[in-house]
Amino acid sequence: MSKYLNFIQGIIYDLDGTLNLSTAYYDVYDDYFTTLLSKFLNTSLEDAKLLVNQSLQNKTGLTSLIQSLHIDSPLFYNELAKMIPINDLIPRDDRLIRVIESINNMNIVQAVCSNTGYGIISNILESMGVRRHFREIVSSDETGLKPSPEPYIYTLNKLKINAVNCIYVGDRIKMEIETAKTLGMTTVFVKSYLMEGKNINYNTADYSIESVYELPILLNKKLGVL
Repeated sequence: MSKYLNFIQGIIYDLDGTLNLSTAYYDVYDDYFTTLLSKFLNTSLEDAKLLVNQSLQNKTGLTSLIQSLHIDSPLFYNELAKMIPINDLIPRDDRLIRVIESINNMNIVQAVCSNTGYGIISNILESMGVRRHFREIVSSDETGLKPSPEPYIYTLNKLKINAVNCIYVGDRIKMEIETAKTLGMTTVFVKSYLMEGKNINYNTADYSIESVYELPILLNKKLGVL
């Protein structure tokens, strides 16, 4: 990893399972999603549940499901953001705020890149208290879906940095880490409880941490940023 030392200019984070770990939010998310899906399709709640369950079993992602049904994804997620009481489910995270601020103080630009729609992402980051600290927030409203390289490249271009000068932080090996690594990014795997037992080959990532709270230590001690 010596070629990366002192060359880190940016960090791209996944959102769900990486920055947002609220069990209260994830406990109700699928139900709200399914209810709204049934309204958009003008179908029964039971039929909508079948579609959602099939998508979850196939691991294709709920945004991919929306797009396959030719639903206006930005409109859907904006409506979903109005339905879910995000402020009640996701508390302000002062510890995360300090982490993001400390990394900004290292002159490292930071972005969030998620397969979710912007309406949801923005509300989550606002509720956590970190939204204003990110240079860019990239959603599926703007670009393709991970694991395609498109959202990574799009975010890198928005940050105006090269892949070899960027770290990707995420909690899914096949859906995120492998693509980022193929593009030449330094990869940091977060051992999220959401994906516990579903990720294999942890050594695919350059580094592993228990949570994003450990990132400043990794940057200082392992990557020689300072």
